[in-house]
Amino acid sequence: MSDSSTVAEEFAAYLADNVGADPFPIFRRMREEAPALWVEPLQAWVLTRWDDITSMLEDGDKYGPLMNQPGTSSIFGRAILQMSGDEHRRKDAIIAKRLRGPRYLGSTIEDIVSGLVHEYGEQLPVAPETADLRTGLTEPVPLGAIAELMDMGEASNFRNWYNDIVAAGTSNVTRDPVVHAQGEAARDELYDFVTPSIEERRTCPGDELLSDLCSMEYEGERLSDDEVRSFTAFLLSAGIETTDRALANLVKHLILQPEQWQRLKDDTELVSSAVTEILRYRPPVHVTIRMAKHDLDVDGTTIPEGSKVMSFVSSANHDTARFDDPDVFDVGRFQGEERPNYTLIGPVRAFGGGPHTCTGSLLAKLEMERTLEYLLDRFDRFEFAGDVPPDTGIVLRSPTSLDVVLHSAA
Repeated sequence: MSDSSTVAEEFAAYLADNVGADPFPIFRRMREEAPALWVEPLQAWVLTRWDDITSMLEDGDKYGPLMNQPGTSSIFGRAILQMSGDEHRRKDAIIAKRLRGPRYLGSTIEDIVSGLVHEYGEQLPVAPETADLRTGLTEPVPLGAIAELMDMGEASNFRNWYNDIVAAGTSNVTRDPVVHAQGEAARDELYDFVTPSIEERRTCPGDELLSDLCSMEYEGERLSDDEVRSFTAFLLSAGIETTDRALANLVKHLILQPEQWQRLKDDTELVSSAVTEILRYRPPVHVTIRMAKHDLDVDGTTIPEGSKVMSFVSSANHDTARFDDPDVFDVGRFQGEERPNYTLIGPVRAFGGGPHTCTGSLLAKLEMERTLEYLLDRFDRFEFAGDVPPDTGIVLRSPTSLDVVLHSAA
């Protein structure tokens, strides 16, 4: 066993210059040699093994929400991630009814997503022109879907608000003051935009998610306006970033491995498996952050009470103790076994686990599947317009842009 300080230095080097870097070799070393590691630049304990990370996600007695520290979602205010126990369960159920219920997924949401995919997909330029799939498709589809589900209308600044809020939240692990200030300003603008709608829904609720939030009660009281605003900011960001980044990662690796694209062209029944596989292979969210509620023993290492704990779910998804050949991208890996990975029981940790499993996971699944189906149907192949776009980011990781040349199917 090597000195854990060497592993820590290598990991710190990755944190300092992660653009285009491959973190998975150092994750493997960390799992083998230092699975619970204090990382000074993050001021946090880092977990990398599937078992330890799953325990952190599932065990509410040992781990709880972390507020007001770099790399957390505190910028949204007190939203669902900062809640636990009965309060979390009951308030999360309001969102789940709209985002996971068969009544909505099978009709209303299906129609919204399919319409958006077609609308934006038809605007994509084809060869020899260049298309940026992120700004042209993978971002506007989930943005449009969550805005319509909340009946927030069209706001020209949605995209800028989303980008600035996300950059200042979980992505801002070093608490860059300029980035944080920009995020707070964007959040405040979003709050100002949504406040009149909240006031309207209080007196005249409709059949959409914002009205659900305005009407729900917990312990005999409705959510406050501040809570509704916090939920709205969180849902706007969380409802976009997973789908957007995961699709960008999927397209990138289908171009890098054209034989996998051809498998999908030959057998579209593999679409759902391919979507699930990219969530394992290159998850859009690399890290989940919690707090140790008391002194904990993790693999022989003591994590003190009150410590910030960062679980690298991307590492868990490559743990050989849980997945065979985890460094292989295989679009057929999950065929027939996809759905559990969007619930509490599946092994893929892209959507967290335990009570804080992402409520919008089935919405993301639907958005990704419909987008991939559209690309397979309309295009014969695609290629990078220039160099391979590098992955960037510590907590949220994907290419920042995806410039491609699209070749229409005959």
